[in-house]
Amino acid sequence: MNEFEFFTPTNIIFGRGSISRVAVEAKKLGRRGLVVTDSGMLSAGLAKKVTDYLDKKGLTYFTWSDIVPNPRDVDIEKGAAYAVDKRIDYLIAIGGGSVMDTAKAIGAILTNGGKCSDWYEGNLEVPIAPLLCIPTTCGTGSEVTHESIVNNTKTMEKDCIWGAMNSVKTAIIDSQMIDKLPKKILASTGMDALTHAVEAYVCRAANPLTDAIALYAIQMIQKHLVLAVEKHDIESLDAMMAASTMAGMAFGNSDVACVHSISEALGGYYDIPHGVANAMMLAPVSRISVPGAVEKYADVARALGVDGAGLSEEELAYAGVEQMQKLADALEIPHFSELDMVKPQDFPRLAKTAANASETQDNPVIMEEQDFIQLFTELYENGTIEMRGKYE
Repeated sequence: MNEFEFFTPTNIIFGRGSISRVAVEAKKLGRRGLVVTDSGMLSAGLAKKVTDYLDKKGLTYFTWSDIVPNPRDVDIEKGAAYAVDKRIDYLIAIGGGSVMDTAKAIGAILTNGGKCSDWYEGNLEVPIAPLLCIPTTCGTGSEVTHESIVNNTKTMEKDCIWGAMNSVKTAIIDSQMIDKLPKKILASTGMDALTHAVEAYVCRAANPLTDAIALYAIQMIQKHLVLAVEKHDIESLDAMMAASTMAGMAFGNSDVACVHSISEALGGYYDIPHGVANAMMLAPVSRISVPGAVEKYADVARALGVDGAGLSEEELAYAGVEQMQKLADALEIPHFSELDMVKPQDFPRLAKTAANASETQDNPVIMEEQDFIQLFTELYENGTIEMRGKYE
């Protein structure tokens, strides 16, 4: 067995109604807080659902909400300047992955100085400002990872502030925060969590601890995602929130792979939501990747509820890939070929970005620029891909 590390510094508080503990937990972190959220959370009343508890305890806090999906370096740096001006000493993030990544990056600049680009190499000098995260989707897992994805406005690519010093102090996981989440967003973020779990399990950086967590997260998502989307069933909403956090913990201590290489390229260039990009690429990339991890993809198939009777491990692995696509289709995830902004002339640039992503080297089958171009071309022209060459 190879050597590995498993790092879990975040205190996780889970359960419906657990946001009532936010003021008590916030007081442990400092005296002047910054609530980091976005306009959607404000208009939906979700931010107020949290800040009401802060108000009742008379806590001092300010609010920063100038955040867009795929958070940009320039916006993060404005938020950090605001935090410095207000003499902020801790942060509360209320939102999805973009909000939590923004809060981490603001926290990094708040304690380390400089700008986003100074800290892309995992070289933070001191821990980020104390951060409490309250996720409002069931997909990102950012509340327990040690990365902050930043959209570089100069390169139109995604960079990352990462490392143990970029960790959240406390995460409050409360399914009340997704009670009214639109079905479309519940579906894409739930598929995002599935992607995290699958890639954490099959990638080359996996270890026994991440395997156990990821595989159980896949089982939970298979059982509960459709019910959560279609019925907003409370048990299923709870399960999806737990599975999302588990998947984040798994890939945060393992890695992701080429689904993410592609989704980050698409998000950086086209501004496609991360969960949607992951969801539509999960099955196609998995289909290519099966030969590099046949037994693990067969395990994924079993976790997805596929009946393996009479099937070889390889046949079962591919049946699992088809189950991923069926799930995405049932949840009305768009196909790559249906996206109006996608243009074939962009494929070489997207392929170069994906090939250069660090997680590409942890994919079960190593993909190069030409492989990504071929994948994009076949999906654009045919809506699917065929097995061929070295992937047979």
